[in-house]
Amino acid sequence: MLSAMGSEEMVTEAERSTLAEFGSVHGLWRADDAIEVLARRDENTTFRIGDIVVRRGVDAEAVGREVALLRALADATAVPVPVPLFHAEDLGMFAYRRLPGAPLLQHPLSHDADVTAAIVEVLRALRAVPEAARLPVDDYPEREWHRDAIRDFNAVRSRLSPADADAVATFLAEDPPPARAERMPQHNDLGAEHILVDGRGRVAGIIDWTDAARTDPARDAGSLYRDLGAAVAYRVSESLGHAVGDDERHRIRFYARCRWLEDLAFGVEDPVGRGAYLRNARRTFAHVFGDASG
Repeated sequence: MLSAMGSEEMVTEAERSTLAEFGSVHGLWRADDAIEVLARRDENTTFRIGDIVVRRGVDAEAVGREVALLRALADATAVPVPVPLFHAEDLGMFAYRRLPGAPLLQHPLSHDADVTAAIVEVLRALRAVPEAARLPVDDYPEREWHRDAIRDFNAVRSRLSPADADAVATFLAEDPPPARAERMPQHNDLGAEHILVDGRGRVAGIIDWTDAARTDPARDAGSLYRDLGAAVAYRVSESLGHAVGDDERHRIRFYARCRWLEDLAFGVEDPVGRGAYLRNARRTFAHVFGDASG
């Protein structure tokens, strides 16, 4: 679910050869251009070569869905998303020009109405494009989210103050929300690391649509709650026609807290390379695990 923003990981010779051929065929870069691994995940690897980003996935069909979705979104919203330049179906690979701006995770700013409006616009477009019907259903159960959160808490508990650890333990002692059948197209990883902003704090793009799926509509709201606060999360949800009553607030907070623990555990694995995640966790703890009325 998470993307490392820049990495010291080595590019294998096989990857270098494939990328050199791909770049040569499409005239995107030279064979001797520097290659950086942006993220290496089980399902895909993302590289940067100059101002071009290349993603290669192990599931060529999933890559094809992502390419189709990105092309549809580019036509459906003014909010920038990665626009595929080329798609090599046989390689499960596509390339796009890097969007300007910096991840909000690295540059926390005040989150005004313009940021909220941009998020609403792109999620509304996502729900409207026909390609969304091809998205897979993500039915990962709430009880498994809860179990993963307990695992992450055990991994990071020593990094928390006694008071903060008690607050997290109190949350984890509660039952997760009950399962529900409602499924809506979601970005499904809409954290601050995937929201790009310019120097004035305006949204410059929404990136990393690999996890997009039809799933619980509280998922994206939970990520927004974690990073941008309750007001933004609830406004986005309500603007998309989803009423935010007590049960929905509880569900959104549940995902926000699970995502918070996931990010902290991710940051702890590489404190130097993922320091932005650790700083964000410190910054957001109070509102994520604070007063449940928020």
